[in-house]
Amino acid sequence: MKIIEVTLLFLGSVIGAGFATGAEIITFFGHLRLPIWCIALITGITMFAIIALEIFIYYPRNKQATTQNSKKPNLTSKFSDIITLLIYFILFTAMTAGVTSVTNPYVAVISLIVSTFIVFFGFNKLSRINSWLVFVIIFLIITTAIPHLLNYNILQVSQWAHLPNGIFWGFLYAGLNCFMFPELIKAAAKQKKRKTLFWAGGLTAFLIMILVGLILTIIKNCQVTSATIPLLAAAPTPITMIIILLAILTSQYTALFAIMERSSKLFPAMKNRPLTKAIGICLCTLFTSFLGFSQIINFAYPLIGIFTCFFLLISWLKSLQA
Repeated sequence: MKIIEVTLLFLGSVIGAGFATGAEIITFFGHLRLPIWCIALITGITMFAIIALEIFIYYPRNKQATTQNSKKPNLTSKFSDIITLLIYFILFTAMTAGVTSVTNPYVAVISLIVSTFIVFFGFNKLSRINSWLVFVIIFLIITTAIPHLLNYNILQVSQWAHLPNGIFWGFLYAGLNCFMFPELIKAAAKQKKRKTLFWAGGLTAFLIMILVGLILTIIKNCQVTSATIPLLAAAPTPITMIIILLAILTSQYTALFAIMERSSKLFPAMKNRPLTKAIGICLCTLFTSFLGFSQIINFAYPLIGIFTCFFLLISWLKSLQA
């Protein structure tokens, strides 16, 4: 049961609108010109590699090492924390702008309020609520995909439209999905064993592979590979809209949790005012999101992709010295 809970927690942090609609997968892996389920397999392997690396880096080896590291912050670690916090905020803002782009600002406000309440009640309740929401998302994706699986050629090579080329886009995908895991891993480590987290990482990768295959099958069958929101274009139903909004919500409160945890480390004085801090963060996010989803993403993707390379490399080197 613990493995399932952590699996759904990991999955909820990456199953945002870009993933759930197929847009991210098409952008980052579509240029491979492979059958859909090969793309799904590569996506799953990529995510397991990210999760396994971050468990190795961030799961505390012993309490003494964790205490020593917390007592001796240096300029490099503070700079890394500030940049990471900035990226959390950018992703949180992009998700909020995404809600507005598919619905309206009022729904975005509601999603921020719900995220604040979920995070305010603590990690354990966040994890339980997340389990139910992600289970609903998986169920809805499967039921939406079933009619499209009949008479489908599993070996058919897919030709996706309007794709950027280059391996750098793979780093962008890693960057978009790796920043929530450190705070989740640290929080889960207080109650879960390292082995549990690794098993959860493997199960997360397997479920991601299945979901990617199902989502891409729907999109390909309906010939909407160049649409801005592919899954919604392929299945324009209320159920699809629910999938997208729930997917955004799970990523929203995960991002807010990461912001709260990292900001408490940087600004200890704010630790005793979690609700005030959460409301302030959400207000800043709401106003920043009015810049527009496309503008935020066009700015965020290159920034996150570049920083990801240095972030993981430096964190890995620091973990070797610990």
